[in-house]
Amino acid sequence: MPRPFAIAAICLLALGGCASMSKSQCLANDWETVGYRDGLSGTQSSALMQHQNACMKHDVVPDRQAYLAGWREGVEQYCQPANGFAAGERGAGFSNVCPAHLQGSFHAAYRDGRQLYLAQSEINSLVSAINQREQRLREVKSELAGIAGGMLDGETTTADRAAMLLTAKDLAQEQGRLESEIDDLQAEVAVKSERLEHLRHSLAFAD
Repeated sequence: MPRPFAIAAICLLALGGCASMSKSQCLANDWETVGYRDGLSGTQSSALMQHQNACMKHDVVPDRQAYLAGWREGVEQYCQPANGFAAGERGAGFSNVCPAHLQGSFHAAYRDGRQLYLAQSEINSLVSAINQREQRLREVKSELAGIAGGMLDGETTTADRAAMLLTAKDLAQEQGRLESEIDDLQAEVAVKSERLEHLRHSLAFAD
């Protein structure tokens, strides 16, 4: 039973988003295609119960045998190593739907993809930490500029200037600390990014 590749791409991207049943789908009564679609997206065959509940109000009863025949065919397509790798790389949960003869290779590829996901997540966390510090650094510089302007204001009292100097000292120390932390984090990002690229090239299904 041939299926266009476009259906596979859409369902794999949705990862379960194709599992809902509209009124028109219920009335179409094409349960083999529904099963194939669910299997192709890595959805458990128990989704048939959800479809049954959705279609009951339209007086439609699913054809279990047709659904399962389509689902098994879809799962055969889903449980290919490249799909396992893609699921791991995007951080999707492991879908334990594969038959025994495909489970090992699918899971191994999923673990490889998962390595890339975790490595990229570490880099993303570091980049987020850099962005937070850079935002605070801009605030500190703005505050220091405001203090510098206040020091030159003829209406500023001696006591105010003394307080400003103390604040400026604290801000200058914070500026130095932030700049040092940003430099360290950027260096760590560079190292981890290089490691990620080496890892990506070492894995079978990485681009």
